[in-house]
Amino acid sequence: MQQQTYAELKSQFPLTYCRDLAMFGALSDESLTYLLEQGNLIHCAPGDKIYSANDTSESFYIIISGGTRFHKAKEVCGQMVELRYYKPGEQVGFVGMIGLQKRHGNQVMEDDGYLLEIPAELFHHFCEKFPEEFKILMINVTREMSREISDLDTMCTEYK
Repeated sequence: MQQQTYAELKSQFPLTYCRDLAMFGALSDESLTYLLEQGNLIHCAPGDKIYSANDTSESFYIIISGGTRFHKAKEVCGQMVELRYYKPGEQVGFVGMIGLQKRHGNQVMEDDGYLLEIPAELFHHFCEKFPEEFKILMINVTREMSREISDLDTMCTEYK
């Protein structure tokens, strides 16, 4: 994994590209630029581990390009099970960060791509600096989480 600046990636990921990502929908240019410049833009290769089970949750990630997969161990035998593939515009790790919980599984990069890491401190500063856009970001996160809950409900009915 290699960290880069938004200045280095601006031509590859202009604001018009980023605004089309679900997590950034309806954010102002100023607030979106702030997140991209102040967050940690990380290039990841397939197989790179973004986080592991029991890591502390001090940040979350927005997938800019590529995709990741979440793996969790079965309680009975400890065997890792692939649960979900995350694509550009989705977030990973928010639930653990906001819930002050350790990570519940492994998040692994499946495709070559870029992530925007948003540490808890930046999330807090974003709330203070852009309160209206913070509300929009929270709506975007909540909308995605509601879709995940619906997907989990479907998985549970298939399991039973």
